[in-house]
Amino acid sequence: MNTIIEHISCSDYNFNNLDLDKVSQCLDGILIDKFANKKVVIRGIQSEKHDISKEKLIQTIVDTGSDRYALENKNEIKVNDRTIDLFGYGCVAKRPMTLSVLEGFHKWKPMCLERPQKKVDIWMIYDANQLNNIEYNHSYYHVKANDGYTFKDPANKLKSLLGILVID
Repeated sequence: MNTIIEHISCSDYNFNNLDLDKVSQCLDGILIDKFANKKVVIRGIQSEKHDISKEKLIQTIVDTGSDRYALENKNEIKVNDRTIDLFGYGCVAKRPMTLSVLEGFHKWKPMCLERPQKKVDIWMIYDANQLNNIEYNHSYYHVKANDGYTFKDPANKLKSLLGILVID
């Protein structure tokens, strides 16, 4: 399967005058153009928080279908003794689709308190039909959360990955 990789620039994504609606419109336009009306799960990550270069991280995602490159993960969550493979936002590819993810990083606690702020610069788009949605107890907000997913075919995660959007 050929994964779509799209590199973009988004001048509105700056922390001097951050307007998440404008950033979301920039991202949504590209994603909707590629995946219009498909049921997807989008996962945004901050490459600066990883121990490997952005290029190597992208290559890992292309090769494996996931940004999980370390076997041990201190933030790992298990539900019924099964590890959640990824956290993402399930939706139909139409506006707005990235705003809630951006808000999770830049508007809501605890992520918005991090300094310096970092861009959510790698976005993975998964086929929602290839993932199982997992409900779990959110340890920070103490509510039931439904943003956890496992791969239906863990031996072939790459078939779930539809595309990658990279903000340069």
